[in-house]
Amino acid sequence: MPELPEVETIVRALRGELANRTIADIELSRSDIIHGDPRPLAALLPGRRVRAVRRRAKRVVIELQPSAQLIFHLGMSGRLTVCPRSSPVESHTHLRVWFTKCDRELRFRDPRRFGGVWCFSGGDEHVGRRLGELGPEPLELNLRGFRRIASRGRQIKALLLDQRVIAGLGNIYCDESLHGAGIHPAWRADSLDFDQVRRLLRSIKSTLRRAIRSKGSTLTDYRQANGREGSFQKYHRVYRREGLPCRKCGTTIGRFTVAGRSTFLCPKCQPARQTQKPNRDRLPFTSRSDIKGKRAAKSRNVEKWKSQKAKD
Repeated sequence: MPELPEVETIVRALRGELANRTIADIELSRSDIIHGDPRPLAALLPGRRVRAVRRRAKRVVIELQPSAQLIFHLGMSGRLTVCPRSSPVESHTHLRVWFTKCDRELRFRDPRRFGGVWCFSGGDEHVGRRLGELGPEPLELNLRGFRRIASRGRQIKALLLDQRVIAGLGNIYCDESLHGAGIHPAWRADSLDFDQVRRLLRSIKSTLRRAIRSKGSTLTDYRQANGREGSFQKYHRVYRREGLPCRKCGTTIGRFTVAGRSTFLCPKCQPARQTQKPNRDRLPFTSRSDIKGKRAAKSRNVEKWKSQKAKD
């Protein structure tokens, strides 16, 4: 799924292509991808001018004049590209937007249809899915704000993935940022000390900025607005590098599950704490049978102590 760096890359390209363009017409092949204003896009969009293109979390927001918004969520496989009108149309291209005095068009393609398009023009009526609430942008967070976020009693990776808490991070950049900070993904956020919280925030910002400079990570579906791949996947330190040596210490990268997501880490750079309480996600190198065995041994010791006390 495209995350903050990929969406930011797309937005910067669209800003240069679409700024001040006036929409001439649209072609919609699937109405079930459209949400928000119940009126047809063909009646709402033509004649409106692109006032600005910006990003919010993992969403592309196109501001239109007269006042309206066109919001794209790319989901798992969505692509937004600008190409010549004469170029072949790929399958699963659901929306095409044409502009006056321009031989290029905007296309939205989404084979798996986990993404969508939202149009808002000031009306109260709403159809289709609603957009979820979003937390603050990670690149705009200061240390005080991030410390408040990290004071919650949840696994740190689960917390970073929650878009209502902090918006724009996904599996790739959570794993990369946590490795950069030397923090295990299964640690409780409220167990981090001041230096660890500060280190993690710096790592998040540094990782995102480096990924943006490399035009994002192309692993499967993601492409830039010009159709080219990103290149940050070449610099991943842990993500999808299971079985390969850590770029920092040479230890073999491991893969396990945290917060219901495949998670990649270096067991030396990101050690599991021995004092950490076991939780529902399995920790690396600590099996469920080991945890059950420890609980059983503790229970036996308690029973032995009670029996000894009764004899006394």
